[in-house]
Amino acid sequence: MSQQGGLPWSWGDLSGTTDHFGGRGPGLHAARGVRVAAPPDVVWRWVRQLQVAPYSYDLVDNLGRRSPRSLTPGLGEFEPGGRFIIFTVRAVDPGRSVELEITRAGAVRLFGPVLMAYSVTSPDADGGSGGGAGTVLRCDLFVPGAARGVATAALMWGDLVMMRKQLLTWKALAERDVR
Repeated sequence: MSQQGGLPWSWGDLSGTTDHFGGRGPGLHAARGVRVAAPPDVVWRWVRQLQVAPYSYDLVDNLGRRSPRSLTPGLGEFEPGGRFIIFTVRAVDPGRSVELEITRAGAVRLFGPVLMAYSVTSPDADGGSGGGAGTVLRCDLFVPGAARGVATAALMWGDLVMMRKQLLTWKALAERDVR
């Protein structure tokens, strides 16, 4: 099944980007994106911070601890097989994208099999129809084999709220860093 249109399936600026999970077979796709007035390398450094904290609603996702507002010194690149929070890294294209799978047992029971991919692109620099200057930070979700229903709709609405907060937080931090 292809990406669904409208909320909660699609939110934000996805211009000049593509679905990371397109062609992966049946399932539900969702995409969220923001345009960031910062170079891709600066945005990517903030995406890498996901290894440290979730950057969404910390009361819910981080046991009330505030996600850091400065980059973690010495934080390395994502590594395939690396585990953090509820994820395992499936694949990484350093500086451009990372594919994650929810693998923590409790989270798999709660959400089911979910794949996520974060990508950082500069559509205008790549010759795409970017719709303005900047970098697009995109997150794709894929729930393999899932069909529309109450449970998946609830998952997508909940994810939309949390992901929107996360992407907007990274946007603000990256833009702050280039001022």
